[in-house]
Amino acid sequence: MFGSQSWEDDDHVAGESVSPDQKSIDDVNLVEKRLRPTLKFILAFTTGAFFFLFPVQYQGQTTIPLDILLSYIEATSLLTVELFVLFVLFMGGIMTTVGMLHYQGVLALSERTQEIVQPEYWQTSKLFWALRVISVPVGFAMFMGVGPGWLINDAISGVSWNVLMITIVLVIPVGAIFVNLLAELGGLEFIGTLAQPIMRPLFNLPGRSALDSAASWLGSFSIGYYLTRNVFDRGGYNKREVFAICTCFATANLGSVGAVAAILDILHVFPVVVALYLIATLIVGAILVRIPPLSTVPEEYIAEPDPEPQFTGTVVDYVRFAFNEGVRTADEGESIPRAAVNGFIDGTKLTATILGTVLVIATTVLLLEAYTDFFELIATPFVPLMTILGIPEPETAAIAVLAGAGEYFVGSTVAVGTSLTTKVFVVVVTSAQAIFFAASVPMMVDMFDDVPMRVRDLTVLLILRTALLVPIAAALTHGVAAVGLI
Repeated sequence: MFGSQSWEDDDHVAGESVSPDQKSIDDVNLVEKRLRPTLKFILAFTTGAFFFLFPVQYQGQTTIPLDILLSYIEATSLLTVELFVLFVLFMGGIMTTVGMLHYQGVLALSERTQEIVQPEYWQTSKLFWALRVISVPVGFAMFMGVGPGWLINDAISGVSWNVLMITIVLVIPVGAIFVNLLAELGGLEFIGTLAQPIMRPLFNLPGRSALDSAASWLGSFSIGYYLTRNVFDRGGYNKREVFAICTCFATANLGSVGAVAAILDILHVFPVVVALYLIATLIVGAILVRIPPLSTVPEEYIAEPDPEPQFTGTVVDYVRFAFNEGVRTADEGESIPRAAVNGFIDGTKLTATILGTVLVIATTVLLLEAYTDFFELIATPFVPLMTILGIPEPETAAIAVLAGAGEYFVGSTVAVGTSLTTKVFVVVVTSAQAIFFAASVPMMVDMFDDVPMRVRDLTVLLILRTALLVPIAAALTHGVAAVGLI
């Protein structure tokens, strides 16, 4: 687990010999200032950034236009959305079965059919194949509301279907439209260039990873994964960078934190909660990227390496270079409508590979929480630690933190009825954990099987993140309480 050898793949490109270009503004061949590519970049960037990154006030909460759009779609076409969930579940189960049978020699596909079906895209492990198939009858039962009472109730299907499935099937395909505008038409290069002076020294990551982080914080961790996958496939990230981005920065999004804050009745201190959650995330990320297992992941590429150029210069030079890179990429890219359509198609295919896995694993985690003492038992040894850290209701706080490793909403809402200090502490820890067995773990394992992101390594990282977050969040919470902010 902690050695790099087991991660390496002879079919991938070793990154040790890959050196990014060193540039100053004098070394840059600035693109000719032509109106069409300049407007194309500006329009694509502002459209993607507005829907995806621009914070607005809506119904008393801070959110983004994408969230408002998704809420509108869900409110006006819920039945259509649920039918789309079923379609994607069936698509994932059937296409995976076809792909797996093809590679096992049971089903022979013609070359023409292979071009259409793309069986290599659907190939996965036998476990995840089984999960995708099992998800079809489980999802159909939840959609119809027919089945045993222990499954068809608000605590289980109400979360698995009404929250997770609806959210994922909306967020990824629709969000991928705007992600693709940013990723394919210059936004990635523009933001990455500007963020390089921060991301490199603090986290040893390319500046372009700042966009992935912002995508997760302001949109959804699934959108952040999609963007990271997109760049990874194009040689923009190596394996170590992918693992670090997904496990250190793809935390709970701002909308989810706001929803939990509303449930816990702490919206009046929401800006403080968000600030603490971001500070805790950055501190933990800066530590984890420098220690195993992240530090042992090899710097291998799965495509022709395209490392981000390392640029030096003044602030004005950085802005000029960033704008130049954005316009150049937009000029070379496809049209805005085509990029949007391709984003939706790619997002839907990606959703089909992960939706069933998430449904089955999330339901299992929720069943453990609802019908067993599993989380209470494993939380017992941590109660004294919470007491030492001065957290009120230490037993509830310990259960909430550990339950948060299963599913973010489950962990956070355990703190209902506790003191303000406990609520803030729990929300900060669970928001910044980033690795949730109900959703992000199966999503990462399935989406990044060529890294590979293994469950045991994600478990180690979750333990390390939680061990760091608990004292950091406690110190931050007590600090803001001491100055009267909560």
